[in-house]
Parts: sequence; C-alpha cells; structure tokens
Amino acid sequence: MSAPFRSLPSAAVIEAAMPDGAVLPVYRMAGPAGAPPLLFGHANGMAAGSYEPWLRMLAERTEVFAFDARGHGGSIWPEGAIATVFAVDRIADDLLHLTRAVAAATGAQELAFVGHSLGAAAALRLLALGRAPQWRVVVAFEPPIFPPPGTAAHAEAVEKQRRLVEGTLKRREHWASPEALAERLKGRGMFARFEPAMLAAHCRATLRPDDGGGFRLCCPPAVESFIFKSQSEADTWHRLGLIARDVTLVGGDAAIPDNDWVSSALPEMAAVMPRARFVPMRCTGHLLISEQPRRCAELVWDALRA
Repeated sequence: MSAPFRSLPSAAVIEAAMPDGAVLPVYRMAGPAGAPPLLFGHANGMAAGSYEPWLRMLAERTEVFAFDARGHGGSIWPEGAIATVFAVDRIADDLLHLTRAVAAATGAQELAFVGHSLGAAAALRLLALGRAPQWRVVVAFEPPIFPPPGTAAHAEAVEKQRRLVEGTLKRREHWASPEALAERLKGRGMFARFEPAMLAAHCRATLRPDDGGGFRLCCPPAVESFIFKSQSEADTWHRLGLIARDVTLVGGDAAIPDNDWVSSALPEMAAVMPRARFVPMRCTGHLLISEQPRRCAELVWDALRA
C-alpha cells in the first residue's frame, strides 16, 4: 500500500478524526521553545502545503499547526451527498474538533487561529454561531462572507461569484507534473503576483500522483465549486454582529482589476462586526499571503503581541 498523500511532507503529522468519519492531517512545525501554538486554515482549492514557505516564517515565532481541510490535500472524507459532506456548518465544525486536537497535543489552554479565505470564513461562521473555540487571537485574511442585497458590494459579488463557480467546474484535473501546473499558472491573473517559492509550493501541495500516471488535483473541481457556491448562500453576514470578540480582518486591494469581490466587501463587513479591526493591504489580491508572505507574517505577529 502506498503512503498517504501529504501536502506538507516535511512536517510531523497528527491525524484528526471528525465525527462523520473524515480524517484531516494536521502538520506540526515546531517553533522556539515556549512559542505559542497557532492553528492555520487554508483557502478553498489550496492545501496546507500551498503556504509552506510562509508557515516556516510563522514558525520563527510560533508553533504552527496547519491542516488539510476536508476535500483537500491529504484529507479523507466520507461517502455521501456533496451537499452534506461539504456543508458550510460541517466545515466550520471541523475547526472546533481540530482546535481540541491541537490543544490536547500541546496542553495549551488557548490557541491563536489564522485563516485565509475558506479557513477564515469557517472561523467567522463558527464564532457567529456562538460556538467559540479556545482561540485567544483570530486573524482572518480575506474571508469570503457573501454580502446580502442592499450592501454596496452585492452586485459585484453576485457576478464574480457566478463566474467563479462555473469556471471552477471546468478546471483541468490531470497534469504531467507540479512543474507543468506552475508553468501554466505563472504570469496568469492573480498568480502573476505570487512569489516563486509560494507558487511552487502551491503546485506541489495540490497535486497527488495518479494511479494512471501523472498527477491529479487533490481537490476535485466539483467539490471546490460546491464549496464556493455554498459559502455564497450562507447567512453568515447577518450573524456577524453576534461576534463579541476581537478579530483582525486583513483585506486585499479592491482597486486591482482582477481582484475578487471579497476585497470590496471587507470594509463594509468590518463595520458590521462590533470588535473587528480592519487592515487593508495595498497592491495585493485575494491570495495576498502568497503575494507578500513576509508582510502577512508581520501582521500575524503584531496580532499575537497585541
């Protein structure tokens, strides 16, 4: 039997079992002695290993735990209807169980949580439902909380999300190698702003060897597309006012032509949250961590110090 796929093979692994039978690999990167533990959740269609160079930066000052979400990387998910297995609240609930697993592994009473895109949205969903985990710091990079009718960003979000959902279903699943995928993505759209090491890490982490030769996307396009669609149908925005804790929201630059709708919605979203601190990052897009990893690491360290 071949070894299980790992999006971050250089790190130690904890396998976290979810109540429905999903198993999510949690990668552990040791930091300095006594460093605070930090749990990281990645974006839809990516994996923990997509951020490897950045996670190593974070490990300069924290003990990092990064996981592959269900449907991504080296995760295992149960059979069943896609709408059930990848439901918005199930993805959010995973964070609660992952937090408990990391707390048990470290003996920590509280963790820092950092999420990007899907990981950030799942964290805000969990907090908005009143299911507050043991997090002392929450940093959310570009959380795609869909703006409802009546908000300034609604029309832009509807059109861009429709194109995203439809386009994701057409993703090419098979590739000759991670390098071939990197060559295809290099210089295209938002990937043009990636640091080279971040692009290479992303391509290694999101392709697994295929039994028929070559490589296959770890996250099936149907799963990625459904997650995009279901997140846009969730009522999380209407619950944001219930989040009674400090959250740092980090957004990209809405002025960039190829940017997602999330950057446009974030200032309005931050105003809905009673204790949110909004930090805009100029000249970055939705995948801002891969574009300016050192700057994003500094933001996380600032939040930890605060």
